[in-house]
Amino acid sequence: MQRKTIVITAILTALFLVVGLTACKHGRRSCGFDEFDLAAATDRIAHRLDLTESQKADLDRIAAEIAGKAKAMHAEREDRLQELAGLIRQEAVDKDTVDGLIDEKMEKMRAMADFAVVRLIAFHQTLTVEQREKIAERIEDHGADGCRFGSH
Repeated sequence: MQRKTIVITAILTALFLVVGLTACKHGRRSCGFDEFDLAAATDRIAHRLDLTESQKADLDRIAAEIAGKAKAMHAEREDRLQELAGLIRQEAVDKDTVDGLIDEKMEKMRAMADFAVVRLIAFHQTLTVEQREKIAERIEDHGADGCRFGSH
């Protein structure tokens, strides 16, 4: 069970690193990444792991689902910021109110993580031993020399 948890964590980390770093790579967008960036990230992953067409289709679907959820969460950002600004303008700030806002955000983040984990576990099951080894090596390289997952 411990090894399975490590493998799943490694895959999650790898996918989020690639998608996240790809989204930030040029620093030209303040509102996240678009479908072109997502396609570039999944194409890069597919190339580096030598994915089959079926695996690539699964990766594209999973990435689109996760990106869709992320966009939905981002759409709620403006409301949260307005609520926070209103809270700051008050004479006094109540700890319970702040804790409630934090709890609400944490619940949404946990739901997003759970959503991603289920999909990434399913994707992990489609990978070959060699493909999993490539991911593991990238993760080790990332930790050893500080290089980005997507930079080699």
